[in-house]
Amino acid sequence: MYSPRKTLAAPAAQDFGFPYTPYAIQEQLMQELFLVLERKQIGIFESPTGTGKSLTLTCGALTWLRQHEQLVRAELLQRIGEVEAELCRLQAASAQAEDWITAQSNTRTQRQELEQLQRLRELLQQKEQELDQIKQRRKQQQRPARRAGELLLQAAATAAEDTAAEPELDSDEGEEEHTDHTLAEQPAEERFRDVQIFYCSRTHSQLAQIVTELRKTPHGQHVRCIALGSRQQLCVNAQVRRLPNLALINERCLDMAQAKPSSHVNASKKPSQSQSQSLSRCAHKAPAQLQKLSDAALSEPLDIEELAAVGAACGACPYYATRVAQTQAQLVLLPYSLLLQRSARQQLGIDLRGAIIIVDEAHNLLDTIAQLHSSELSLAQLQLARQQLAAYKERYARRLSSANLLRLNQLLFVVRRLLQLCESSGEPRLLRTYQLSAEGDFYNIDLHALLQFCSRTRLAQKLHAFGLQLQREPQPSENRPPPTQQLLQRLAAQHQQCQAGGKRKQPAAKEPATPQTQPKPTVTSSSAVPSPLRPFLAFLETLTSNAADGRVLLNPKTSTLKYLLLNPAEHFADIVAEARALIIAGGTMQPTHELTAQLFAHCPERVVERFYSHVVPADAVLPFVLTTGPTGAKLCFNYAQRASPAMLKELSMVLQNLCGVLPAGVVCFLPSYDYLDTVYAHLEQSGALQRIGQRKRIFRETAGSGSGGGVEQLLQQYADAIGQTAGGALLLSVVGGKLSEGLNFADDLGRGVIVVGMPYPNRTAPELKERMRHLDETLGSGAGNEYYENLCMKAVNQCIGRSVRHIRDYACVYLLDERYASARIQQKLPAWIAQHITVASDGFGAVQARTARFFKVRS
Repeated sequence: MYSPRKTLAAPAAQDFGFPYTPYAIQEQLMQELFLVLERKQIGIFESPTGTGKSLTLTCGALTWLRQHEQLVRAELLQRIGEVEAELCRLQAASAQAEDWITAQSNTRTQRQELEQLQRLRELLQQKEQELDQIKQRRKQQQRPARRAGELLLQAAATAAEDTAAEPELDSDEGEEEHTDHTLAEQPAEERFRDVQIFYCSRTHSQLAQIVTELRKTPHGQHVRCIALGSRQQLCVNAQVRRLPNLALINERCLDMAQAKPSSHVNASKKPSQSQSQSLSRCAHKAPAQLQKLSDAALSEPLDIEELAAVGAACGACPYYATRVAQTQAQLVLLPYSLLLQRSARQQLGIDLRGAIIIVDEAHNLLDTIAQLHSSELSLAQLQLARQQLAAYKERYARRLSSANLLRLNQLLFVVRRLLQLCESSGEPRLLRTYQLSAEGDFYNIDLHALLQFCSRTRLAQKLHAFGLQLQREPQPSENRPPPTQQLLQRLAAQHQQCQAGGKRKQPAAKEPATPQTQPKPTVTSSSAVPSPLRPFLAFLETLTSNAADGRVLLNPKTSTLKYLLLNPAEHFADIVAEARALIIAGGTMQPTHELTAQLFAHCPERVVERFYSHVVPADAVLPFVLTTGPTGAKLCFNYAQRASPAMLKELSMVLQNLCGVLPAGVVCFLPSYDYLDTVYAHLEQSGALQRIGQRKRIFRETAGSGSGGGVEQLLQQYADAIGQTAGGALLLSVVGGKLSEGLNFADDLGRGVIVVGMPYPNRTAPELKERMRHLDETLGSGAGNEYYENLCMKAVNQCIGRSVRHIRDYACVYLLDERYASARIQQKLPAWIAQHITVASDGFGAVQARTARFFKVRS
């Protein structure tokens, strides 16, 4: 990667390729972003939701990239000419110099620099030739008459004809080099590396929105943009795609790469379904098809769903095609999990050296890092791992080398010791990693060597295939499965019962089934549940981390072991060190002290913080703090008081009165699902629900509505009611639920936002207590309480940000709790709210009157 000597100046606003006339804050953000990227800094940007933050970040970053690439190419050629001229001058001077040793040394230095620059020019020319070849291939592949409908029809046909399968056991138990099991690793070749932009966000829908906005800009015509995702989003193999969870999808995909070719099947005998599956490779990983899809993805921006549709149409795997394409991409879109985990980056071949990293929607970045690097292990998983390892060892003991047999015995020993800890009695307790090893009596086992052994020999994959082979083995003459298979089936059934809450299925008939009539078990440890060895190995890997950076929660009540990461900087340090510049952006980033103290304490001089106002006029938002209710009683919805009859009565009166003056849609956020149920029951019993329902239709979020299309269906019903009912609708939701983050309650969907109480998490939870104690020890006394309060306020800010989504939008915001009157709390609200907030000291009637006037002016 060539580093220019010249520096770029921020361009004018009209030169950023912004598709609309930018607002003042959008101009400022793009220019500040440009300078942060040029100066190799770390930028923390807060731009309120609804201000076009993502589009602004994209245009600013791509404009810098375009100018940087132009500067690199121009300066590289210029520098080659300068060095050649200087070398000629030195050679001429060397011929006449008396001190020829010094002259030759100077000449040698210039010659080495020239060779390096010329090699860079060759690599650059090679890369540009490859890009030209991609364009030429793409032109040949395109057909003018082809339409999106034809692609979808082909996708359906491809899926229907897919005959993907499960592999047989790879019986080679020797020391094998670890590969990706699907595509052969290409030898590393020297390439010209341009700066890449890695843009990550929380969900694929947010990344898809960036693709949509990108197409509206001039950058969309030439930028090479690739969206990365997991197999769950990108797999087009019908056999694999129907599996119930990501772990099984990954297992099946890895297994299929090692399957034997289907040509080995005897053509004169039609194979059974299991035989056919076990002998087939995935038909979507042919190199030619992958190259075709890779070219298509690099030629125009495609989101995840479009990649999957095009991949199905051309019979290529989008998951591996995007991996092939991402090295040539300028802009890479990916979710948090693929960027923040080192193992995921290595698997995808992501190289962050010299790259630009943009983390959008980063208000929960610290918690996200901690969650991604935590690991939990259940009793059922440990039991299943023990039985599978024991059966595998028994089957192949004579074929294993002494070294491999030793490693298997060590794995079994660790599993058994962890099982004993999970089955013990007592209260939940937190241990350091070395304390767990000591209690488990495996402190003298080299866990690093164990993990390397499992990776090198692909033990998790082989163990999964071993379970599949047990299924396919012929039954003994007495028509019963072998003892090992019976054991695996029984444990798998117990695992499923544990997952379902321990409920047992009753037989359909009361008479016991005979061996001849007993149906063949459909639940096996390998096909119905993911391999238990992978979560076990993930847990072992956490035990190899620095003991000061995490704790293990041993909970005998739930029979689980959970590793808690307390120091997210450990897993973020390599990203900070490798990246050229890092952008942390969000709509509600404040307070930022916690973020900078934990992630950037070693480089505070690089950090730049910028906070921007909302694009809406000052009078478009009317925020209130309600310290008293309609009867004059103080409002305090803490855990001890919120369920009292007095507080429930005040809340029901507040809702009735506000729904009487608020038009269209009103969203009310409550601290928890349990409290929502309590409030709803009180509204029913008191008759308030009926009275509110005479003006507005009432909807409520339930704990199970986040699964499947529950959220979309609820939102559609809510929106329809607003359009069909004169008074609109009231939506009762939960802070931190599916409706509190990432959704858009613009215009009539959110003319009023009500936040009831302050949603502090359970302070007595062992995990939270340990995290707060760790912060007090590392950042100073009081840091734990600050973290605790920030958790609450970030959740509140997310709720507030659901409304007022564009410059012509307007809404009222009500914070129901006397604690919001504190100046310390108000400082942690978004600036565009805190600047205009009114504490309702004149009573509730004044709030109603101002609300009515606010909407009357806009009617």
